[in-house]
Amino acid sequence: MSGRLALIIGAVGAVLTAIGCSSSTSPSKTCGASGAAANIAAASSNSFAPASATVTHGQSVCWQNNGSNNHTVTADLGNAFDGDLSAGTTFLRVFPTAGTFAYHCRNHSGMVGSITVQ
Repeated sequence: MSGRLALIIGAVGAVLTAIGCSSSTSPSKTCGASGAAANIAAASSNSFAPASATVTHGQSVCWQNNGSNNHTVTADLGNAFDGDLSAGTTFLRVFPTAGTFAYHCRNHSGMVGSITVQ
């Protein structure tokens, strides 16, 4: 039975990824191991580095909190993505469509960035 449950959970994850609904926050994981097309660090200096990144549609971006302050990765418009980025965690987002996506940290007003998806 547990094998069947794992298969169902995997299939649901694949469907969500295919339709662009994949965002996740993971503790104790590094962006380098995520396979993301772009890696962005959030640090105690309350900045995203790099502040902008460009990826191809269908690729993912990974944010990693390397500092001790809690941050968020929140889309400026709509509800495209919103992830908590507490100390030592990562946030991974697949971008299924082209466009420019500005984002900010809800906790730190000057902490901003943008993702360009081609």
